[in-house]
Amino acid sequence: MNERIAGIVYGALTLLAVVTAATAKGYVATLAEFCFLVAVSAVGLFIAHFWSQLLSARLTRGGDRDAVVHEAVDSSTMFVPAVVLLIVALVTYLITGSMEISVTVAMAGLTVALFAYTWLGTRALLWSLGTAAVGILMIVFKVVA
Repeated sequence: MNERIAGIVYGALTLLAVVTAATAKGYVATLAEFCFLVAVSAVGLFIAHFWSQLLSARLTRGGDRDAVVHEAVDSSTMFVPAVVLLIVALVTYLITGSMEISVTVAMAGLTVALFAYTWLGTRALLWSLGTAAVGILMIVFKVVA
C-alpha cells in the first residue's frame, strides 16, 4: 500500500514538472500534443517504477509470478495523476477553447487532488500543504516562464 501512495504522489509531481517544462517553453502547442506528452510520460513512469521495483525485489528476495503482479499493480498508480490531468484539461478545453487555460487548470486540479489525497491519507496538514506547495510552484514556473 505504501508503494501505491508513493507512486501517486511522485507520479503526480513528476508529471507536473514534465508538463511545466514542456508547456512553459512552448514545446507543446495543441491539446493533442499535451495528451500525448502526458500519456507517454505516464507510461515511462510506469515502466521505470515497475522495472526498478521488480529488480529490487528480485535482488533482495528472489522473484516469482506474485512479485510481478504485485509490482505491476503498485506501478499502475502512475496512471492516476495522468488521468486526472487529461480529464481536467479536456473538459476545460471544451469550455474555454484555450490550450493555455486548459493546461493551467489541469495542473491546478491535479494539485488540489494531490492535496486532498495526502490530507485524507495522512491527516497531517503540513505534509499535505507541502505536497501541494510543490504543485503550486510548478504552476508558478509555468505561468512566469
